[in-house]
Amino acid sequence: MFFETKFVGTFDAIFVVLGDALLASYLLALDQVNGEIERVEFAEGDDLFNFDMPPDKAIKYFRNKRVVRSKEFNDLRDEARSAAFTVGGIYEQDVLEAFKSEIARSLEEGTPQRESIKRFRDILDGAGHKQLGAFHLETIFRTNMQMAYGVGRRQSLEDVKDILPLWEYHAVMDDRTRPAHAALDGIILPADHPFWNDHYPPHDFNCRCSVSATASYPDDYNHTNPSGEAEIVYDKQGNPAKAEVGTSVVDLKVGKFKGVPPQGGLKSTIEDAAQRAKASRKK
Repeated sequence: MFFETKFVGTFDAIFVVLGDALLASYLLALDQVNGEIERVEFAEGDDLFNFDMPPDKAIKYFRNKRVVRSKEFNDLRDEARSAAFTVGGIYEQDVLEAFKSEIARSLEEGTPQRESIKRFRDILDGAGHKQLGAFHLETIFRTNMQMAYGVGRRQSLEDVKDILPLWEYHAVMDDRTRPAHAALDGIILPADHPFWNDHYPPHDFNCRCSVSATASYPDDYNHTNPSGEAEIVYDKQGNPAKAEVGTSVVDLKVGKFKGVPPQGGLKSTIEDAAQRAKASRKK
């Protein structure tokens, strides 16, 4: 975890730590793609964001490797900090709105001050308001770091799509993987296929899926059952629409939380995802 519970409610600290985490994730993606030849194989259960060092030290490591030029690094850091400010600001607004509701409730019901103070502390701890506190903050960090990682990978893969024109979807395939994501494991489609506009990971909260590039389809590739576990049904546009898993049918369309867009910039992609997440919580 890249933060301590003490940061909850200390919003300036959240902005700084999240900004560094976004930049570190983005640089990790660039570094990985730069080292690939055809494809990256991900071990089952591999968590891309368990850095063995804090984000600021990870940034120093990638900068010393010269993953990006100095001017580009400075621009990326500014983008990461700005995006973190937007994300953290949404979290701050969530907390303040919860406080406002609690104050109104206390005034209406004549709640004793001691009880109101306890409720405010519960809100910051996540116990007194839905999706707030440490768990909510962890989801914000993890999802947006994965989004930053996805931006870096997509931009890098698009740079080499002339020689590696096919993209392959990888799900982690453990007990935390959503059925719709597991059904897509191993699917290979052209890099410019519209499927990637919505499904380039992450395309849901805490999505841990990833994409790699390859030059050709394997000889044994099964278009209708790439994972070996689910029969995929395609719509008229050639997009995966549903998957038959045993006796169950899984919808493969994404909801409001769409994946990394084509040529997605770090700042705009993070901010758009944060706004969609905010809108989805109000539904």
